[in-house]
Amino acid sequence: ALSLGKRAQMSGLGRVAPLLVGGALCAGGGVMAAREFNKELPVPCRILAAHLEAPSMQSQLGFRVAPWSLRFWHGQVDDDFARLTVPLFEVYAPFPAALPFLKLARRRSEVYAALDRTASGDWKVLNLLEDPKYVQASNAPAPRRTDESSQLKAADLCGGDPEWVALASLAADVLLLWLWLW
Repeated sequence: ALSLGKRAQMSGLGRVAPLLVGGALCAGGGVMAAREFNKELPVPCRILAAHLEAPSMQSQLGFRVAPWSLRFWHGQVDDDFARLTVPLFEVYAPFPAALPFLKLARRRSEVYAALDRTASGDWKVLNLLEDPKYVQASNAPAPRRTDESSQLKAADLCGGDPEWVALASLAADVLLLWLWLW
């Protein structure tokens, strides 16, 4: 049997152990993240970074790309060809008048790039495609279901109001599911 002093000592260690282990894991993860963040980018990523920093490219994108966005690249880099996917972030001030020092980052889009090494050894951007999937375009048409003809009938019944069309389509789907299960 354990004495009362040993029990108290073991219960104290049991309370502190998760804190020590969690702290060690957080510190280790922070060190690994800092090493990865400070690692030199491959040449195709540096070429793409220079391409994205050009004023003409920034005017096409509609925002200034945060320079650290390239650190989150992923893809494939070979000796003669590179295929990269880079999430593009924008740093902005949400309250520029009241809190000008407060800066937030938001993910604006992704860029898919293909780069090729020329015969002279220089890298050249072959293809560059921006996917603005994180920003809602105001002039884009609303998504429409095309898998059932019930959507067209619902639109006719509801006068084209998108909320009522969605509700009528949901009701039709529930009815079809109920009939199928019955």
